[in-house]
Amino acid sequence: MEGGQNNNERKLSQIVYSWDYPEYIKYRKDVWWYVISLLVLVGAVTWCFLASNPLFAIFLILFYLVTLLHENRNPEVIDFVITSEGIKAGRNFHYFREIDHFFIVYEELGIKNLYLQFRNPLKGRLVVPLDGQDAVNIRRFLLKYLKEDLEREIEPISDRLRRWMRL
Repeated sequence: MEGGQNNNERKLSQIVYSWDYPEYIKYRKDVWWYVISLLVLVGAVTWCFLASNPLFAIFLILFYLVTLLHENRNPEVIDFVITSEGIKAGRNFHYFREIDHFFIVYEELGIKNLYLQFRNPLKGRLVVPLDGQDAVNIRRFLLKYLKEDLEREIEPISDRLRRWMRL
C-alpha cells in the first residue's frame, strides 16, 4: 500500500492546476424549512402506513434523521489537483482512463462547476466548483486527455433540486 501511495505522490509532483473547495455547500435553513420538511415526513409516513408499507416509512424516518445529523457537521475542505496523469480529489486519485468525459457549467454570476463522469457508473459523477479558477485553461488542458460533453449546458437536475431544497 505504501508503494501505491508513493506512486501517487510522484504523479502529483507534476501538478498543473490545484485548488481547494468545500465538500458541499452548507445552506442556511430557517425554522420554516424544518417545519415544512417535518410535515412532509409525517405525510409520507402516514401514506406508507395506509399503503401497508411500514418498511419504507422506517426508511424515510432514518433518512430524515441522517439528514438532521448531517446538518451539525461542517464540510471538509477538499484538495483538488489536476496532473498530467489524472485528477486527485481529497484522498482519491483517478487516472484519466477511469474518467469517461467532462463538462463545465459556467454561468455569469451563477454556477461555475466542473463535472467529471466516470466510466464506472457506480462511481457516479464528481462535481468540482470552479470559483476563482480559469475555466477556459482548465478546459483546454482536460481536452488533451478527456472527451467533453458539449450537449450539457446546464447543471444536472439533481444538483438544481439539491440547491432548491437546501440539502
